[in-house]
Amino acid sequence: MHLNVISLPARADRRAQFNAWNAKPGVEIAFVDAVVGAALDLADVVARGLLAAEASHFSAGALGNALSHHKLWLEAANAAAPTFVCEDDACLRGDFAAQTMGALSQIGADWDVVFLGYNTNAAVAVQSRDGLKVLLHFDESAKRNPDYFSAFARDPAPAPTPLLCFQAWGTLAYAISPRGAQRLLKLCFPLNGATDILMFGQNRKLQPYTLDGMVNVALQRAPLNAYCVFPPLAVSSNDVAGSDVVTR
Repeated sequence: MHLNVISLPARADRRAQFNAWNAKPGVEIAFVDAVVGAALDLADVVARGLLAAEASHFSAGALGNALSHHKLWLEAANAAAPTFVCEDDACLRGDFAAQTMGALSQIGADWDVVFLGYNTNAAVAVQSRDGLKVLLHFDESAKRNPDYFSAFARDPAPAPTPLLCFQAWGTLAYAISPRGAQRLLKLCFPLNGATDILMFGQNRKLQPYTLDGMVNVALQRAPLNAYCVFPPLAVSSNDVAGSDVVTR
């Protein structure tokens, strides 16, 4: 498995930690230099059709993150096979490669995107094969165990189940098909806040201000064939203090 890992060149610390956790048989790690949001010319980004002129609420970090994924989606749209993407704070389960391919084999060939990891500090909305819709809420207390991530990266576990997904947060780790890349390029760009995200189970709406917000708009309002695996095959600490995307 060729794994594209989005990482800012300056974050040597994250690259070292990623390799320490995730260098394992079956995974070929390829670091992809992330776009530095602070160095972007906003007028040029708008002129290229990547950002709506009125969408000033996207931070520099959010723009850099979105354009980093956009670059890989352009390549994925023309690929002959699925593209595997993750971010540099991802911790992959010990049997990540084998279980990922096993999960993909359980769904039809017409899938667009499969979330292999996602933020566990937010609700994930899924649908079982018999049509029942479910909100997944996670208790993250296990992550406070100092050995949690090293054990997760080392140990195999029972095979995850792929579930239809209509809300997931983060772009931590995913597989994207050529058709899925083509669809998400059209649905997520230009980045804008014109359509709210329906926050399932919370009786409220949220204006998107990051790429995953735009993805959630697409999941809810467009004909996307999206799945997530449960339990996830990739996790992160969701550490806002160390985030290169969230404005603090």
